[in-house]
Amino acid sequence: MADASVTPSESEDIVGSESIQELITDHLDEIDYQIYRILNEDGRISDTELGDRVGLSRTAVRRRRKKLQQDNVIKIIAVMVLQEVDLEYADVRISLESETTTREVDEFVEFLLEQELVYEVNEYLGETDLLVRVWHSSLREVKSYVNELVHCSDVVAEYEVVPVIQTHKAWHSDIDASPE
Repeated sequence: MADASVTPSESEDIVGSESIQELITDHLDEIDYQIYRILNEDGRISDTELGDRVGLSRTAVRRRRKKLQQDNVIKIIAVMVLQEVDLEYADVRISLESETTTREVDEFVEFLLEQELVYEVNEYLGETDLLVRVWHSSLREVKSYVNELVHCSDVVAEYEVVPVIQTHKAWHSDIDASPE
């Protein structure tokens, strides 16, 4: 039975950075991971400040950052926080027809990637084959939009739209949705 006396701050120590370092050791060293985390907080930070925070010179940290970007390990992007601009968004779990070919799956995924209101597409193992994340002005519009998306292809066996009511954390960043 779990110890109910563990507080959130204590649980952060239980799931510490050591285990994360073990997971990423084949791909990133500790400094590269620190660079990623800092850039994830502020993608516009200067190389000078970034270097100061990780203990490297501006030139050394710039070299590492550029290599991480060139190797497509990190991508510095802007992410719209949909709940902060009062837009509705949902996860769409899609199960594909069992006889769907790899080519048909690839074509459907490519179609989804071209859609402006689709902001994430993931391929899964298990009952759900795809998780597609969409947004629109209202839940009614989300539903209508998803219906159009899935009926554009014969590969969809069934789907479920799951509206998101609040996002607390995304891309390693806490999303502050507290009322002002």
